[in-house]
Amino acid sequence: MSREGLERLRSLLAERIGAPCEHGDDPGRVEPLRRQVRHAVTGIDAYLSAVEAGSCTAVGMRGQALDLWQGLERIASAWSAPDAGADTARVPAQPLPLL
Repeated sequence: MSREGLERLRSLLAERIGAPCEHGDDPGRVEPLRRQVRHAVTGIDAYLSAVEAGSCTAVGMRGQALDLWQGLERIASAWSAPDAGADTARVPAQPLPLL
């Protein structure tokens, strides 16, 4: 878990999910997924900030930050699955829980 890794995951997911819109790739699933990613990135960022500041709260935040990180990796892996073709919708077929 690092800031650089977090930025790579965030950028990849932002690109795959796409910009907010009301039409196109099932906006009913896109927006909740976008919120999940934003929530996870915010939580991981808070943990990394606590670590950088030397805060004692970082110890208690580590488990949740790790869960959020793994959730982002699961979402990202949905697009890199071997059966995912070029015509695959931007949103994975199954909702992916972060926790």
